[in-house]
Amino acid sequence: MRNICGSLFSNKKTLKDLIIFASIFGLAIIICCALVVFGATINKNAAETDKCATETVGVTDGLISNLFSTINAAKCELSKPELWPKDYGKVALTTQLDAYDFVIVGAGSAGSVVASRLSDNPKLNVLVLEAGGDPPLEAEIIGLSSTLHRTKYFWTDYAERNQNCCQAMKDEKCYWPRGKMIGGTGEVNGNIFLLGHPNNFDRWVLSGNDGWSWQEIQKIYKRAIKQMPNQLNSQGRLILNNFDPLENYDELTEMIFNATNELGFPQINNTIDGIKIGYTQNILATVDNGLRMSTGKTYLAKVERIRTNLHVIKNALATKIHFSGQGKATAVEFILQDTYKFRVKVNKEIILSAGVINTPKLLLQSGIGPHAHLQKVGVPLIKDLKVGQNLHDHGMLPLMLKFGQDIALPIKPTDMQSIFDFFTQQKGALAASYTLMGFINSKNFSSLNTEPNLHLVSHTLKAKGDPGSFSFLGIKDELVQLFELQTQNFTLLQIMGSLLLPKSRGSVMLRTSDPTAPPLIINNYGNHTEDRVTLLQYVRYVQKLVETKSFRKYDLELVHVPIPECDRIAYDTDEYWYCYVKYFFISSWHGVGTCKMGPIKDTTAVVDARLRVHGVKGIRVIDASIMPDISSGNTNGATIIIAEKGAQMLQEDWS
Repeated sequence: MRNICGSLFSNKKTLKDLIIFASIFGLAIIICCALVVFGATINKNAAETDKCATETVGVTDGLISNLFSTINAAKCELSKPELWPKDYGKVALTTQLDAYDFVIVGAGSAGSVVASRLSDNPKLNVLVLEAGGDPPLEAEIIGLSSTLHRTKYFWTDYAERNQNCCQAMKDEKCYWPRGKMIGGTGEVNGNIFLLGHPNNFDRWVLSGNDGWSWQEIQKIYKRAIKQMPNQLNSQGRLILNNFDPLENYDELTEMIFNATNELGFPQINNTIDGIKIGYTQNILATVDNGLRMSTGKTYLAKVERIRTNLHVIKNALATKIHFSGQGKATAVEFILQDTYKFRVKVNKEIILSAGVINTPKLLLQSGIGPHAHLQKVGVPLIKDLKVGQNLHDHGMLPLMLKFGQDIALPIKPTDMQSIFDFFTQQKGALAASYTLMGFINSKNFSSLNTEPNLHLVSHTLKAKGDPGSFSFLGIKDELVQLFELQTQNFTLLQIMGSLLLPKSRGSVMLRTSDPTAPPLIINNYGNHTEDRVTLLQYVRYVQKLVETKSFRKYDLELVHVPIPECDRIAYDTDEYWYCYVKYFFISSWHGVGTCKMGPIKDTTAVVDARLRVHGVKGIRVIDASIMPDISSGNTNGATIIIAEKGAQMLQEDWS
């Protein structure tokens, strides 16, 4: 079947002719394409043919059949198994696992990079344990990846209730999704690549983490985007491009740029040199030709099939690290396919790249963490460290505005034309994104030389009757219904505001000693007074946008979302908006910090500047959980660079 798909897909002339034909026949053919894409079966028997109003001599049927074949071939090409590493789990079930020099837990944004770089050296053998399997096709299609939430491709966890945040969500619990597949969350995120502000990393150095300055981060980044062959045949690289622009967003872009220009904000052309005050739509992303380019594909899968010293076991949940009497990590225990228990020996090091929740969870399950907590859940202590503390996230606060005047609306990703465009050319709404965003300092809107503390991360249009993120994020049904009653006759502008320098801190702990039990997440969004004040300033800033000539042209008005508790307070007072914050300030899924990097004298640190876990031998943490303080902007970019730097350290130490 794969050969047939490849042959059909490679016929460029046929594809071109069919596209022309489709434009002539228009909507009828596109409807048929949509049916094929979503798995509908076309019954070609005589009974079905009789339903058609017009007879054919067979030419039209043949062309349509060829069109179906071409689109299905494109689907095969986009989802072929060769895009992903082979599963060594099948071998593990039939033979005893050998000892490995390195075992990496997690094949996400960080683990995939580390595995690729470590296996550059043919003298080192590397095993990767990934709790999920291969990504589905929806993960590769940027416009459909959000449909995977709450499926088997996600870790779907919820934090404990908190009176200062997420009160509008079902069960009043913040949602903590993470990707559970090759590529990890990098296979389902927004693809945005931002390194942050220079001060982010220079502050890490000031807190005792030598080698992590902005200058060093820039060097690592420049190396990551280039193919750098050397004596070890280095492979894999960071692939970055701009998104294809969404159609019909020019009018909105002009409106936003004009309004922010009225308030004195410049347009930014480059964010790689560090974010700065202003607005931009020139954002790099991990995409190429309309497809996602996660590190699971561009690093791990690229090398695994050509190297004998790198193995990947999928659907393997790591449950415990074993130690020798001298405190040296010697083995990793894992469960394969929810059934089979394995223990693999490690000669050199175990690398934890399981993410901000699962990395500290595995350390805690293995006896590394706060003594009192481990004693409470019945896990024997190996090393008393502040594992799981310092959890923080940018968080986000949605605001909705309704248009009094018409504005051009974009084509929906699920329109039939969008489906056709994507599967024939990897173009259109399913391959595009709108990335206009702003960076401001809420304490001094007029100053351009300060460090931003607010990220206006999303400006998106929603057609009449579309509740926007209020439905997608898991907001209580009754609040969504009240919101829809107010907005059903209006086109909406949705703006998301995120804290770039959050002060609130939470934790990740164990519920029980059972490694398959969900984690205990306490996120504490909005607990710190300064965070709530900054969010209030964000609301006041959006209100300033509403007063600009550009926004007034469209009669934009901030939507008053009905919240019974908050509506007992005078509307638009500071107290009202603080109430709104505790309902709608939610996770932006940028969690970091639970294995904080810092020197041994820092009693809150878990790893040192070379990412080695304090007080034990043979374990490093290489993922977003090592950040002492969060980077400014979407954290996937910084996580990839952390992985590149961590891999460089491993190469230096074991060359």
